[in-house]
Amino acid sequence: MQNILGALERLQHQSSVKYEFVGKLVGKLAVLGDRKAVVQCLLEFVNRGHENGEQISDVLTYVTSQHLEAVTLPFFTCDYIPFQELKQFIDLVFGSKIVLIGKLCTLLYHRLIFIKYFKEVRPKFLLFYPLTTREERRYLLAKTLFELLTVWGNKSSVELQPYEHHLAICESIIICFYYMDSDERSIIKSKIMMLLAAGMPVHLDSNHGDFRRAGMVVAEILTQFLEISTDSPLKFDYEETADTKRLKSLLKGYTEDDFVVEEPPLPLITEESDNKVPEKFNDIDSDDDEDDLKPFSTSDKNFATVKPPVYLKECVEILTEVRDSDRDPEKIAITLRTLPKLLIEAKGNVDEIALEITQIVISLSSEFYMEDFVECRKKIMINCAVVAPRIVADYLSYQFYEDNYTIGHRLDILDVIVQSAKELSKIEVSPQEDEIEKIKKLNMKPWEIEVLERLKKKTRRFNSATKIAIGKENKFNNVCGNFFYALMNQYDKELRTLSLTEEDTLVLGRLIYTLGIVLHCGSNAPAAPNMGKTLLDFVRVFTDIYVLDEYVKQSILFATSIVAQISPVAVMTAEIYPQLMDIRLWAEELLTEPISAETTELAVYALDIMDTVIGRGLFPSDMGSLSKEYKPLSLKDTVINYNPKISEISSSES
Repeated sequence: MQNILGALERLQHQSSVKYEFVGKLVGKLAVLGDRKAVVQCLLEFVNRGHENGEQISDVLTYVTSQHLEAVTLPFFTCDYIPFQELKQFIDLVFGSKIVLIGKLCTLLYHRLIFIKYFKEVRPKFLLFYPLTTREERRYLLAKTLFELLTVWGNKSSVELQPYEHHLAICESIIICFYYMDSDERSIIKSKIMMLLAAGMPVHLDSNHGDFRRAGMVVAEILTQFLEISTDSPLKFDYEETADTKRLKSLLKGYTEDDFVVEEPPLPLITEESDNKVPEKFNDIDSDDDEDDLKPFSTSDKNFATVKPPVYLKECVEILTEVRDSDRDPEKIAITLRTLPKLLIEAKGNVDEIALEITQIVISLSSEFYMEDFVECRKKIMINCAVVAPRIVADYLSYQFYEDNYTIGHRLDILDVIVQSAKELSKIEVSPQEDEIEKIKKLNMKPWEIEVLERLKKKTRRFNSATKIAIGKENKFNNVCGNFFYALMNQYDKELRTLSLTEEDTLVLGRLIYTLGIVLHCGSNAPAAPNMGKTLLDFVRVFTDIYVLDEYVKQSILFATSIVAQISPVAVMTAEIYPQLMDIRLWAEELLTEPISAETTELAVYALDIMDTVIGRGLFPSDMGSLSKEYKPLSLKDTVINYNPKISEISSSES
């Protein structure tokens, strides 16, 4: 890092210098290394002169979006620099770029407020300070304030957000008002009153006393700031707590002595006091009667257990703790086990937080022993893809072709795509009446079951209602393209850690199996014929390779059988007939080679399907002359595990 800063110092007076490489390098160092050390070096460099601050500001322009948060966040959380000095640094480095760089403005005044949040007050004052130093930035104060009040008064936000996050939003609202002058407040007065009128009933109707108190305090402070002319100022009756005092103290601004929790200093241990017995233990007699001691049970139920998290944002905070002292193994374990259920039960739009959880979990490694770590990690990613299929499927498909993943990571990605596609394509059917009765009997007493059976025997029914199984919408049809096309569009990308056609043929075979299973799951979608044509073109490329792994051959036969099965007759004869005939010839040549019994069986089965389907397309009126019949493929759990044995591909009714 010092070498980078030395190079920047030498380039100070050079013209037409582009800092793109340096920006990307600083972002990588902040993500992979010690981000606090990186920011400390940057601050020391800025402290040498005003020109250095402008240089660092130019460097931040080229930090990529995925690394920008890692570089930016430590500026606001570092506590070893005095507040007055740090806010000048932040204004110098970020001030001129807030309006010019959209990704920086979104990070600071959307993500760090509404998605993540600061628990301390000092970073919030630092966050809004750069908006007050130039006239062209002050409009962002009002814009951010309107967004804060909209979220503050939203009913779903009050019901579903953690209280700590809601309290942080209340503090941000007051700090925004603190930085505004009287003219700005008077201009937006009417709109603020409308947002207050909409949000106060939500807080007053809340079942949580903390939310009610926070809403009352914010309303009191805002009406005081707006100088509403009434006979008596707005005043609510509530109990004063540490949080209400903290909110009211924000009106005075921030000083270094504010919000410091006073703790008694720990006594220093010296060499002289190492063997010295404290005075309070000098009077203890070893022969005292032990009958006065209370018995203590050593059963597990007396030990404090970690409570599972209730909100998705709590889970994100636990999994992203940087300090080792905060990483509690028991808390992380219970978070990983609770997270799949929270994802499924989440309400509203969870696309952004599901993507964030996927980004965290995909590279998460087990730092301590947890028996079901692999299963929990995979289940979390599957549920993320289920609740936010478009954005998560695109992200996983893109990461599959990134250079910084192992073979195990890539196989996990393919497995997650398959399992989530299966889950989304399920058409859930309501249970039959008999099943409902069985469930009821489990909760009934024996004598109640006996009475119910006697009533059934004595009751005569003239006509019984027809039982109709009610299904649900196939959610996979609208998103099948996100699971399919993105996974194959970079297969020829040159990677240092992946070679599909040479060393890593296992990954290639699993990739083709995955595409075939995704196509089978979306077989009823309008886009299925086009997907089948694309898959045939894809696998046809690999049939031209002379030396091909046996597992890849089996996957090609599997994918071809799926395409032949789902394609309509019109598409078969008009669009994919040449490709299908080429693969049919390749399968016939395959039977003449020395291959395993499993591959031979699968090749014969695939040829049987292709001959039947091709015959149906060419001679639709003379199907009786076709002696061969085939049974369509059915994807069972063994096929989902990418085992291409012909015995495990069972038949089902078409």
